[in-house]
Amino acid sequence: MTSSTEETHLIPFPGDDILARPQSRLWRLFHGTHYMIGGLTFVSGSCMYFPSVYNNYSSALSIGGWLFTIGSFFFLLADLQEWWYYRVGCCFDGKYRSYLESQNVNRFRHPSNTITGRYERAEVGINFFTSACGSALYLAGSILFIPTFKDQLVLGEWFFIIGSTFIYVSQGWKLYRAACTNITNDQDHKFRFSNYLNDLPALGVDGFAGLGGVFYFIGTI
Repeated sequence: MTSSTEETHLIPFPGDDILARPQSRLWRLFHGTHYMIGGLTFVSGSCMYFPSVYNNYSSALSIGGWLFTIGSFFFLLADLQEWWYYRVGCCFDGKYRSYLESQNVNRFRHPSNTITGRYERAEVGINFFTSACGSALYLAGSILFIPTFKDQLVLGEWFFIIGSTFIYVSQGWKLYRAACTNITNDQDHKFRFSNYLNDLPALGVDGFAGLGGVFYFIGTI
């Protein structure tokens, strides 16, 4: 998901914050493109399930299932790319842990050898992994929407419902973390709506993605 050059950039120069390192243009291009393709195919796939469409076009349900499958695949790629970038503190991060601890002395409230401390460091990675789980469930459900697997349609719907739950919980979690992040004071972890102003694009992306999860949850039921 990340190039060798990008992987090298994970090792920061002295004074850099590994938790706030910027993504490269290539990273952003792939990430944004994957989400855009996923969103477009999901909207197009949803249109195939209008009665006025599938009653008049015999291939509509097949096209809808394939569009959902393609969209879910690209959503999963984007989420895995994001999770891998923010895994530091969670897993597969052995060579970065010393940087993580030295650069965030004031940010972490609990020692790394305690359960609370381990969770505190892994929280971001777990959050993004939850999104990836939701997309993986979407992918599994979407495949079963293809008429070839019509006998498993109910199972596919359950995958979609559970996946939607993962998505809106994960996005809600991201919004909560954003409101508890004070960019001027690492020790301030209070929930403040004013913290949303620090990154309005992220607020929009996470908020609308969460709403999408809610709507697909309701729609699938």
